[in-house]
Amino acid sequence: MGVHGLTTYLRENQRTLSKAVEFPSSSNDVTSIVVDGWSFIYELYEQSKLPWVYGGEYDAFSACVGGVVKAWIAVGLRVYFVFDGSAPELKIPTLINRINHSITERSLLFFRTSAASRSTPRFLHETRMIPPLAYHACLYALHAVASSVDSLEVHFADEEGDPYAVELAGRLGAFVVGNDSDFVILNSGKYAGYIQLDDMLWAVPNSAEQGSGGGGDEHGEFRTVKKGKTKKQNVTQQGISRGLIPPEHSTDLTLSVSVYTPATLASHFKIPVTLLPLLGALVGNDFSNQSSTQRNVQNLFFERQLTLSQRITRVGSTLNGILSASTRKRKARHQVGSVMDLIDRSVHALLIRPPSTMASGEIDAIVDRIVNATLQYAIDKYDGDTFGPDGLWPSKICALHRGETCRLSGLFSRALLLSSDNAGEDNVVEKQFLQLRSLYISAYRSGHFQPKLMDILSTGTFWPKLFLENPDVENVARSIGRPIREWIYAILEDAVGLPEAPEEIEESNEEQPDAPQVDDEDEDELIDVVEEDSDDDEVDLLAPLRGELQRLRAPYEESAMPASTSSRSRAPCAPRLKYITEYVRRGTRVASEEVEVPDLGRLLASYSSVLHDDSRDSWTPLPLRSPSERMSLFLHALRSSTAAVEELPSEQLMGALVLRWVVQIMHLRALESPSKERENERWTKSEACALLAFYMSQGHCLNIRSTPNSPGAAEHVTGFEATPINERSIQLMAQVLVATESIHQLSEVLLLTERVPVRVHILSGQSFYTHLAQKGSNCRDTLPQGLWEACMEGLGEAFAEERPVKTKKSKVNAKQDVVTYRLNDKMMYVPPAQSFDQAVTFARSAFESDLTGIDKSRISFSLNVLANGKHGSVGISSVAWPTIVSHLARYEIIDVRVQPEIKVSPPPSYRSCSPTEAAEKEPCSSSQPSSHHNSFDPRRFFHRMSS
Repeated sequence: MGVHGLTTYLRENQRTLSKAVEFPSSSNDVTSIVVDGWSFIYELYEQSKLPWVYGGEYDAFSACVGGVVKAWIAVGLRVYFVFDGSAPELKIPTLINRINHSITERSLLFFRTSAASRSTPRFLHETRMIPPLAYHACLYALHAVASSVDSLEVHFADEEGDPYAVELAGRLGAFVVGNDSDFVILNSGKYAGYIQLDDMLWAVPNSAEQGSGGGGDEHGEFRTVKKGKTKKQNVTQQGISRGLIPPEHSTDLTLSVSVYTPATLASHFKIPVTLLPLLGALVGNDFSNQSSTQRNVQNLFFERQLTLSQRITRVGSTLNGILSASTRKRKARHQVGSVMDLIDRSVHALLIRPPSTMASGEIDAIVDRIVNATLQYAIDKYDGDTFGPDGLWPSKICALHRGETCRLSGLFSRALLLSSDNAGEDNVVEKQFLQLRSLYISAYRSGHFQPKLMDILSTGTFWPKLFLENPDVENVARSIGRPIREWIYAILEDAVGLPEAPEEIEESNEEQPDAPQVDDEDEDELIDVVEEDSDDDEVDLLAPLRGELQRLRAPYEESAMPASTSSRSRAPCAPRLKYITEYVRRGTRVASEEVEVPDLGRLLASYSSVLHDDSRDSWTPLPLRSPSERMSLFLHALRSSTAAVEELPSEQLMGALVLRWVVQIMHLRALESPSKERENERWTKSEACALLAFYMSQGHCLNIRSTPNSPGAAEHVTGFEATPINERSIQLMAQVLVATESIHQLSEVLLLTERVPVRVHILSGQSFYTHLAQKGSNCRDTLPQGLWEACMEGLGEAFAEERPVKTKKSKVNAKQDVVTYRLNDKMMYVPPAQSFDQAVTFARSAFESDLTGIDKSRISFSLNVLANGKHGSVGISSVAWPTIVSHLARYEIIDVRVQPEIKVSPPPSYRSCSPTEAAEKEPCSSSQPSSHHNSFDPRRFFHRMSS
């Protein structure tokens, strides 16, 4: 969630809207913070500068998470992490747009860019993606820290994480830390305010004292005046580090943050704090546009030239103007009587088009969408008196709500409600469903049933984690992950029940009785705006919204709450087909695909050991069976039910299962549709060995202090990006990541996470690329004993033959098989010469009549080039020939030139001189005597000088 442009608005008005708070490590005070888990993951992976293109450096990221959390605890913070649960149905269009923008479009750009360009640091930064298993690495690090200290807790929201985080903060009197502007809109209880992750500053007190030691007067009466043109000192050099990661080798730290509160923002716009949700809905949030086919509401409210900050200012002024006008006595007949009246007036005031030009019912539809977007900010009021940690966990299933009001319970209760309506007094089946609900809720709250699975139970959707892959081939989430997910859907349907198809839900909702009406006169009335200097703390500022929103929310919840299965359980009719909507990449965009939930009995037809002791009347759901039975079924579903695999230790099991699964799936695809493309998809044994080495090695843990604030950051990034990035390795890694995620989800559904740990925290994507580049050489010798044999059992024919290494042709471009020689006006095609002498030979052969009798030393070559906007000719020397010719294009024209013959004059000849002439030292006459004025006689010269 997030209000469009509000983060920018807060930054532009930081001095007015925020206050500075410091957390020194020397203080004994303990302050609670609630951290938005996904905002933390995105921000930390970005700031750590860890490479992403290899699939994720999870070992280094895990260490980084632990280091930051320990630094927070060291400055006196008690940390509560909150991760999102299932996503609301209203948010689906927003999720599709985000995935298309952050994953699909960037992946397409990556594969449409040359290999040289896409390997540059700038390109990799601009197309950055979050590795798909970062959540698991972060969760492992958090649990590792929580096991050693009492100042860290991890929570998983019932549904959307933002309202849960603020409600938890309101119960604890805590700050919320994240990168979501909705945290300054939401409000609850003793909520202390919102801290942006990228606004954090770490300061070393010693450095700060040294920097101010020789500055001004000790009493603070004078300040040192600095020239305006003085170059600012680097933040790191001053002992201050901006961002999440604290400075290196520092213990006595101080954390400085900026805090934004809903009360300050509401006071800034001069509106009640309870109207901030309406402001966010009017400006635009994740729920304002519920369908991609609907017109964008904000396009009807704002001119295109308005900036995001100007839009927020306009909405705030509009709300303030409507409320101010309604409180004046002269305008009494125009007073706002209800929240719906306020919303209707706000919509009309913001429209940039006359209402008469809009279609019938369009304004009413806009009002409904604004109401639904506002409802998402509603938080149930806490009616207890206990705040702080002691006020948490009023029930065993939820930290904030009682068991009967917690929405999470209803997601696991469909089958339970069905059985309770059709059961007698002694219902064994009902007890099983109660036990299943308790087990799954406990697994979810402890992080062993990931939130992505909750979308299946909540909205009947599934969102595979997409990552970098070839956009021209089938999405690996379909080819690799879907067969495993079909088992997940069938097991969950049998154990707890899945949502009905959307059209069936609508039919059942029509049969439900109308919701109880709320008294309009009591709760729908709008109270006057509270003055800024009011000291009455008992005034319920939520009253302007409570009446109408509660009425609107009642039927909404009845139709949207998954627990509402009365129509399904009233009549013992035949079970209907159910479908799960998967959002996967189809070509260059994300699209929905309906996947039928298979019958569990059909999937188990070939697995008689599960059914031989169970009749239809005494059926035991699979998650309630013994660990050995669940494990046997787990391996059967993954086509790895062999004795060697069953005997593998837990730390080796995930790697073996991932390898066996991807190898078999790619092999079956090649058999089903024989083609060159499908054959190239198959794995080789050297690639399989590289994968096992990737899973078994501890990787290489980066120095987590290598951030933009540290001098060694560039060296680390450059060193990592030096590993070759090729399309084959990218596609293999995409298959491995999806298989790992899907197998882990199946183990969670069968409650086998302890037997099959995912162990993401030891993985380094770069190590996998390195092993692939080395063709798995010497990898098998480093594998644990028996692992390779267990992986190869039954897969002898599934592997492809080793592919020959493609060596780059030296000196000649592969596509350049012919060039053009030009002499005078004649041109001839010739093969590219490997050397200069060979080029001369080809030229003599091509232009035999012109070059006969010409010495080879007179033959030269040149190319026409464009330099500085002018055409010119550049000669090719003999030593540069191999390099130049290797970069020539096919049919490139090379000019052949014949250098002019150089005529060398013979040396002068001398005749013999007579003895008399020799005695006089006179020069001998040559065949062409020189003139008198050009001759020089030293004796005559000195004779003239003496006379």
